[in-house]
Amino acid sequence: MSTKQFKNLKNTTKNISFIGASRKLGVTHMSLCLANFLHSALKKKVIYIELAEESSLLELVGEKQIYIHDMLAFKYMGVTYVLACSVEDAMKLLNERDAYIIVDIQNYSGKTSEIFNRCDRQIVIGSMKPWCRVDYYNLMNKLKGGEGMHSGMHDSQKYYNIGNLKNEKTDFMKAYKCNIESLPIIENPFSIKEEDFEPLAKMIL
Repeated sequence: MSTKQFKNLKNTTKNISFIGASRKLGVTHMSLCLANFLHSALKKKVIYIELAEESSLLELVGEKQIYIHDMLAFKYMGVTYVLACSVEDAMKLLNERDAYIIVDIQNYSGKTSEIFNRCDRQIVIGSMKPWCRVDYYNLMNKLKGGEGMHSGMHDSQKYYNIGNLKNEKTDFMKAYKCNIESLPIIENPFSIKEEDFEPLAKMIL
């Protein structure tokens, strides 16, 4: 990561949302990677919002209870986690301007799209493998404003593919007139290595 990138990240705070075209695409994994990178490498205050009806992280991060704005939360390795958070509580937390806020959105819907669109940076993860791309296309159509959504694709969104095949990226470009990046491969979200810094920084910048 360049000195300029490092300074840009150090001198700002942002709200960043993650959404996947379907389950098991690494949305939570990448959300955790970014949260821990921002705290451990940049020494930033980080709030992680798990926007879901049930928590998949409680057993992992739920040892130390704290409260933030009268909401039960958990502190783990310096990051504050608000688990199984409602849309209403998430909206309140997005007003916290002295921290980076990572929002891990379990399902994209008319209700959760409000949170997705409130964030400064929106990360969309999918797979352009032939047997998976219909899910990606369905989500992209929602982002374009279909099916009752009112979001619209714009420059604050970044798109990631599970894989690095050139033809998959070309197909995406033809369909949506925008670039798609390969999702970084990071083994352990709680042990970020220096070589992981640049791809994580690029997600936000």
